[in-house]
Amino acid sequence: MRFVVFLFLLILITPPNSVSAQVGGSIGDITGGNVSITLDPQYPNPGDRVTATIDDYALNGGGANITWFFDGLSAPTVANSRTINFIAPEVSIPMKILARLRFNDGRVLEATHTIQPLYLDLIVEPQTYAPIFYQGRALPTKGSLVYINALLQDKNGTVNSSDFTYFWTMNNKSVYGGARTGNSWAQVEVPHGQNNVITISIQNKTGVVVARKVVAIPTDKLDVQFYEVSSLFGLRQKAIINDLIMTSDGLSIKAIPYNLDLRAIGGDLFTQWTINDRATLTETFDPFEINLERGAQGKAVIGFKIRNLTELLQSDEGFFEVTS
Repeated sequence: MRFVVFLFLLILITPPNSVSAQVGGSIGDITGGNVSITLDPQYPNPGDRVTATIDDYALNGGGANITWFFDGLSAPTVANSRTINFIAPEVSIPMKILARLRFNDGRVLEATHTIQPLYLDLIVEPQTYAPIFYQGRALPTKGSLVYINALLQDKNGTVNSSDFTYFWTMNNKSVYGGARTGNSWAQVEVPHGQNNVITISIQNKTGVVVARKVVAIPTDKLDVQFYEVSSLFGLRQKAIINDLIMTSDGLSIKAIPYNLDLRAIGGDLFTQWTINDRATLTETFDPFEINLERGAQGKAVIGFKIRNLTELLQSDEGFFEVTS
């Protein structure tokens, strides 16, 4: 990976005649106190495409000649560009980026930024329900729990979390009241809203931030879907959309509450089946299943309601027609 990065850089980069520059004025002119380099993303993963931008608005350096350097080698193809793109180096390999601004009056300012990318992945696990055959993932609902695990890796693999400090925030509010050593996972209860933003910042033992990531966690509603239960094949994987034709003397229907808070199952949960708007007691021990028998020819509307009495916004109801 490092060799590939150098091939990429050699296309753009030529060795400078001299890395040092003649400076007009005092040594304070090159401290870079009024100029800096901002990166997007600020803490890239290895191989990420990174955008670097010169921030010198405090001194209005628009008339300066700009030279960019990567690990001491100049990049003439991006000369005088305030914003450039490059590829982050291999994991744990440092790269020093330098921007030199030379003004017409002889002043020279420099800004540097060194990156040493680590892999940071966030594993998000909503603690809500979805059937085993569902190929997607369950989504959080208002008031449900979400587990988040931060996996940080260097060139030797997954790091020892006890060597780092983790600072978790949700919607810009600290999850645990501050940073914690070794706290590589977080448990959050999502509030109401379309998206909730989780931020993790990781520091090493010297207090330097080595990785940071932001992830938006969408919230959804409880969603009831109906499935036929076969005595031979079990739960069918195709949901009943609007109506169902009854071809036998009886059939079983199961209501699947997608995105239901797992804590509600077996807890303070209200469920009710209805036939033509009349509440009906089921003959099974499973409150999510109902057995239907063929009656007089015609149609019947089957309904199901569910409500988490601990979190009332976690509720839904659905209907379908059965033709016998």
